[in-house]
Amino acid sequence: MRSFSKLHPTVLFLYFVMSLAAVLSFNNPFISAFSLFGAVAFSFFVFGRSALKRAGFSVFVVLFVAVFNFLFAHYGEDVLFTLKDTVFTAEALFYGFNQGVVLASALLWFSIMGQCLDSEKIIYLFRFMPKTALLFSMILGFIPRFLKKQKEIREARLALNAGKSPEGVKNKLSAALGDLSALTSYALEGSIITADSMNARAYNPSVIRKGRYKYKSEDIAALTISLLLFGFVLFQKIIGNLSFVFEPKIYIARLSVPAAVCFFVFALIPSINDLTENVRWMLYRSGA
Repeated sequence: MRSFSKLHPTVLFLYFVMSLAAVLSFNNPFISAFSLFGAVAFSFFVFGRSALKRAGFSVFVVLFVAVFNFLFAHYGEDVLFTLKDTVFTAEALFYGFNQGVVLASALLWFSIMGQCLDSEKIIYLFRFMPKTALLFSMILGFIPRFLKKQKEIREARLALNAGKSPEGVKNKLSAALGDLSALTSYALEGSIITADSMNARAYNPSVIRKGRYKYKSEDIAALTISLLLFGFVLFQKIIGNLSFVFEPKIYIARLSVPAAVCFFVFALIPSINDLTENVRWMLYRSGA
């Protein structure tokens, strides 16, 4: 059961904004790691078995960014080895790992947000900007549709080639461009069909709509706990108690353990929410 995604849209939106703001701006490896751990944990509740693929992709992102930064950034004092007058340092490798974790965490939180906030919730959140809400909701809806269509196009091309993948750089590039051309045509055609359908149904973004969402006790509790935890972590960051130095030497300048623990709990709020609901449901079915 996905209990967290059933919370009030405002609660969901604020939580995802706080999560993304923390991982993108705090620049602390502990915060980055806790955020990625929380995103991976909750992805199993949202995506099920397909979360393993997303976790594998996150590992790939972390390693790719770490290696890329290690190869092309040369700063720091701890030299691991030297190759033709080019030094490769531990600081560059560690900073690359941190940035990879930040990127993987942000991507995963964005994908989770797309599942929890559907078009109806987006339009409700930005009802004071109906055109922007419609555009944002359509973008979130187009992404999974385009990914699914891209897979269908690739499978159709493979079927035409008796299941054989193109060989050689030139053939692979040609196949990729062909897939992109077909996907672009599909996107343009779909946009025209959507626009004609909206005009035929007399869609008017300025019409005032009454939202069916109301705050419940669980919404207030989740929002209060999230704001308190994030507020405390943000305060500790502002006063410098979550400072981490990456160069020229890696060391922890100041670390507030309570702040780190609070953010760890904050990152696990969605998973704890759904896990608690699952346990309650199991107990109910067992008659306990």
